[in-house]
Amino acid sequence: MPASPVGKKKFSSLQPIPLVFVLLLLVLTNVTVLCVLYRKTGRENLCEEGYQGTYLGPAAGIWGKDPHHEHGGCMSKVMRIEERFAIKLPDTLPPEVACPLICGGGTVFEAIVDYVESGKSVAIASIGGLGTAAIRFARLFGGQVTALSRSEAKRGGAMKAGAHFFEACLGDVDKMANLAGKFDVILDTNPTNPDIGPYMGMLKINGTYCKVGIPAASDMNFTYAWIPTIFTQKKIAGSIHTQVGQVVLRD
Repeated sequence: MPASPVGKKKFSSLQPIPLVFVLLLLVLTNVTVLCVLYRKTGRENLCEEGYQGTYLGPAAGIWGKDPHHEHGGCMSKVMRIEERFAIKLPDTLPPEVACPLICGGGTVFEAIVDYVESGKSVAIASIGGLGTAAIRFARLFGGQVTALSRSEAKRGGAMKAGAHFFEACLGDVDKMANLAGKFDVILDTNPTNPDIGPYMGMLKINGTYCKVGIPAASDMNFTYAWIPTIFTQKKIAGSIHTQVGQVVLRD
């Protein structure tokens, strides 16, 4: 990806590094004052103007910007980036393992760090790539993990990934109601816009429903009643891909 214009300034520190992590996103070049403040506090993944994905391709598909990013490009063999966005891979971590950690893993990791604590009852809704990564991370952070899916088809994979329990309940209001007040945290990885009422019902008092699966740009709005939110102190949150400061690699 071409770098931002730098005039005649020369860089003496440019060097090729063969194997590095590159985070999924880079914030937009034209940012607001608030976005700059986020950067200065290490939260470069946050910006009300959105972001430019490094390997989601031009315009990031149905969720992206229009017109397409002027430089284009996706899955390049060579990229030129700021060094702070590159994290060197340990020799013990193969690239084929590292890649999903930074894409799907990075997408759910921020929410795991923010909301999952040891002993908390954590539900992971929708068991695809993001859901599987979320199960693994939530388990590592000490959560009591329940995988939620629409059918029994994902049970084996979810349990193998580390889930303690499995519930085939999504899309069935009665089955979801049977889990009322069960979870401290629900992490929803599905890229659709569901009725969040049944999800909120599954939360304990003071629980958090966190959305990481991004719905299509044409279907972004949702509604929920204030009374049950206020009187149970339940929270509705969203979480974007993790920032550089959260990525710590150990041999």
